[in-house]
Amino acid sequence: FFFQAEDGIRDHCVTGVQTCALPISAFVVRDIEAAAMEWVHRYGVGPWFISDISLPSTMYRGERVPFAIKGGIAYSGDMQIELIQPDPSIPSIYNEFLAAGGSGVHHVCYWCNLEAARKHFGAAGSAEVQSGEFRNLEFLYMEGFAGFPYIEFIDPGEEQLSRYAMISKLAATWDGAEPIRGRT
Repeated sequence: FFFQAEDGIRDHCVTGVQTCALPISAFVVRDIEAAAMEWVHRYGVGPWFISDISLPSTMYRGERVPFAIKGGIAYSGDMQIELIQPDPSIPSIYNEFLAAGGSGVHHVCYWCNLEAARKHFGAAGSAEVQSGEFRNLEFLYMEGFAGFPYIEFIDPGEEQLSRYAMISKLAATWDGAEPIRGRT
């Protein structure tokens, strides 16, 4: 399937130019600083921008719950790598993943129209598992397929796109100094 900016979602039988990015691979970890440094040393990926994210209310499997993670972003070429360290005391899809012995990719993220994603993936049998809003950015997780536990969908605005572009630019010229940084 392809996501199209002008019509939301195109199905797998339609050919065309893909206009929506699949720019993010996300990993859930128990220790975000250690994981970030492993990416630095093994793959040369950095710098990492790590911050605490706390929301008073999100939806998790039909229930209202708070949300608290440490999140980190870095780039390898055009691919955004995201690390997530969840608060173990709060129910979330991240803690489900860790409790099940999960390691590796937790989710991929599409930038697209969220209502189109809900409709398309809901019709394909994927349930909505977690959603919320952070800094005027709505996020939606649905059950995954093809080996991915979950799929995240966001429709980033100019503020988020500018932030991502700045981090990508810093990564392209990064000299290895200050591998872990605070929020941009």
